[in-house]
Amino acid sequence: MPELGKRTIRAIATLFVALVFTSSACSDEDYVRLYQTSPHAPSLTDEAIQKLDHLGATLVDSGANFGVYSENATRIELLLFDDPEEKLPTRRIPLSRFGNVWNIYVQGVGVGQNYGYVAWGPNWPFDDDWYPGAIHGFKADVDENGHRFNPNKLLLDPYAKALHRDHDWSKGSLASGPARAELTWSASAKSVIVKSEYIWSDSETTWRDNRKQSDFSGHGWNDLIIYETHAKGFTASAASAVDHPGTYRGIGEKADYLADLGITALELLPVHEKPLDGTYWGYLNISFFSPELSYAARRERNEVIDEFKWMVDQLHQRGIEVIIDVVYNHTGEGGLWREKIDDVTLDASADLLNFDPKEVASIYSYRGLDNAAYYALSADNQTYWNNTGVGNETRANHTPMRRLILDSLRYWVEEMHVDGFRFDLAPVLGAKDGDPNTWDDPKNTVLQDIIDDPVLSKYNSRIISEPWSLQHFKLGEFPASSASDTVGWYEWNGHFRDVWRSFINSDEFKLNGNEGAVDVGGSLTGSAALFQDDGRKPYHSINFITAHDGFTLYDLFTYAEKRNGCSPLNPVCCDSPNSPFCTRNDGESNNRSRDWGADNEHLKRQMIRNAFAGLLLAHGTPMILGGDEWIRTQLGNNNAYSTGADNPFNWHDWGSWQPNAERKRMHDFVRKLIKLRKNHSYALAPAEYAKGAPFSWKTASNTDISDADWSKKHLMLHYYDKTAGPELLILFNMENDSVDFTLPTGTPWRRLVDTQSYFDTDAYFTKESASTDLSANISLDNAEAVSGTTYSAISRSIVVLEGGVP
Repeated sequence: MPELGKRTIRAIATLFVALVFTSSACSDEDYVRLYQTSPHAPSLTDEAIQKLDHLGATLVDSGANFGVYSENATRIELLLFDDPEEKLPTRRIPLSRFGNVWNIYVQGVGVGQNYGYVAWGPNWPFDDDWYPGAIHGFKADVDENGHRFNPNKLLLDPYAKALHRDHDWSKGSLASGPARAELTWSASAKSVIVKSEYIWSDSETTWRDNRKQSDFSGHGWNDLIIYETHAKGFTASAASAVDHPGTYRGIGEKADYLADLGITALELLPVHEKPLDGTYWGYLNISFFSPELSYAARRERNEVIDEFKWMVDQLHQRGIEVIIDVVYNHTGEGGLWREKIDDVTLDASADLLNFDPKEVASIYSYRGLDNAAYYALSADNQTYWNNTGVGNETRANHTPMRRLILDSLRYWVEEMHVDGFRFDLAPVLGAKDGDPNTWDDPKNTVLQDIIDDPVLSKYNSRIISEPWSLQHFKLGEFPASSASDTVGWYEWNGHFRDVWRSFINSDEFKLNGNEGAVDVGGSLTGSAALFQDDGRKPYHSINFITAHDGFTLYDLFTYAEKRNGCSPLNPVCCDSPNSPFCTRNDGESNNRSRDWGADNEHLKRQMIRNAFAGLLLAHGTPMILGGDEWIRTQLGNNNAYSTGADNPFNWHDWGSWQPNAERKRMHDFVRKLIKLRKNHSYALAPAEYAKGAPFSWKTASNTDISDADWSKKHLMLHYYDKTAGPELLILFNMENDSVDFTLPTGTPWRRLVDTQSYFDTDAYFTKESASTDLSANISLDNAEAVSGTTYSAISRSIVVLEGGVP
């Protein structure tokens, strides 16, 4: 298997650098012409040659091109393994350097090839006497410039599309320091060259064509109704009634449930490859191209990719978009944060949580390829900026990471057909390179690159930020597209969450809420104060009350304080209270939660219905936490992320709600409320501020609301224009007493929704001889006419009336 000659390599790599890492890129025609000037170039098609502008391993006719980025390495070798479990590789091939790209083309390499890299640099220069497991040339585990090169550690390709397994710690430690000479060539996961064999369905072709249209019916920018869940936990329970529980295939098998619920987009917690200690939630990733192996029913080669595609195909066939949570702000390489001491033993001013010595760090990939180029290092270059809370913060606006982010996003859109992304701790991506504590003008950062990217824009990809990090709270400050007046960053609206939790749970919290830019009225109408000034729209507000990070809805109304210590959700705290995964003191303390009483389940369910009503009746994009629709609990744990929390108490317990009438009624209520929102989208889901169905705020006596009225806990919202659609009247009453609302005249009214607990009691179902499996709190097809000129909304309830029906 002879390699190409040096002139050929130079032609490939030099032009690759020009195309990818400089501002003066060559045209495709220049690329082909320059490549073909080499007398050693094989006979490649133009299409094959153009594939060489990719980092990673790229199949090209009879071989593969390998490209990897490093600014500070002095030598990089490609290791090829015919057997990925062997101690030594089949071949070791030095790469050639052109600029900061290291490159080699190898003929005879194809699908299924296992490979990895080893690298030398200033802290460990290459020595001719070195051999695997030796320390010849070693100077320091980390030098004054932050370099952590170590040739004894096999490195994952940052652009690998699949890994052959997780790291095998029994064969070798990834750590530097005392384990610096411990060889991981056999122990490490190998990057694998793969080629998907999945054949998309005919309907997928139609779906992809439709995704290019911004007015795709049911999937316009303002049509999203998001359901957030965990890729494994959604179906891991034996009661989930799928053939492949806890997998991508299991999600596809459960697609009918999601379609019946009525959501239009499924948002999955991270699905990128994570290490063994990457936690249950999966926010510690070591590859941004490879799907997580443990979520696949079959875990060989491209079968993981094909299974993910099958899941996407199944969801698309049912009209459900796929959004994935992505974590480009830090990685899961570990080290320098692994051990903690008991917080209660510390002086209040002490800062001893990072207890590993600086020499000890796990070396999976980026750290060993170029620690200083991929990561945001502290002032002394020995540790890392920590605006993420978990260390290993990336240099998101430096060359390799900035390019990797865009390449990864494009891969998941083009190859995997993903419809959108939620960006974890997104302000880190807006940090000024070299000064992570400074929020840069988004136009200078990858944030603008993402929202303007032509590939993402082509398919109208949903781009969603979690707009806070440890250092920055940037809600309302993410950019709109510079190319389209309808495209911009969606943002998780934390103010909406806080306002509605307080409005429902607190006796003192009034309509104005004293929440700055967002009060109850603002939250119901798209939080214009946050998004309108930069040209964004109501739908750019992702409205939520609960998410994976925090309480479930049931727990929000059941626990006054978090319970994150020893419990079934966090068993590590029972046995190892000093473990970094013991979350007894982690998690948000200002939950705005309330215990409504152990013997008051009817009222708790009323509060849950209020939360769903506030969420689904508000302008903006609603996001539901998976399982809330059937009253899922996490037993009071509001930070159930740890590896030990990957257990049946944290999975969706399908067996707990399907036999339970109260939970079935909640599911029915949510399902019908989603349908109500869709039926009245002209009022509830406007695409523009002040251009949807006109409305007015009213007092209970049907007069225009005054400033003084906003200091109360009740109001009436009237969509009065009959030309837009049927009139809607929404009565909000979070007072401690009932309120009689005077109804607008000129139209008959019928009740669609009343969240009060009476309609959810045995007394009601016995009196009406009604099915106990269906919610009587909502009726869309046979709604009851309202008699008289007033409607009494009981304490802490929400009512929806529709006009124009005799």
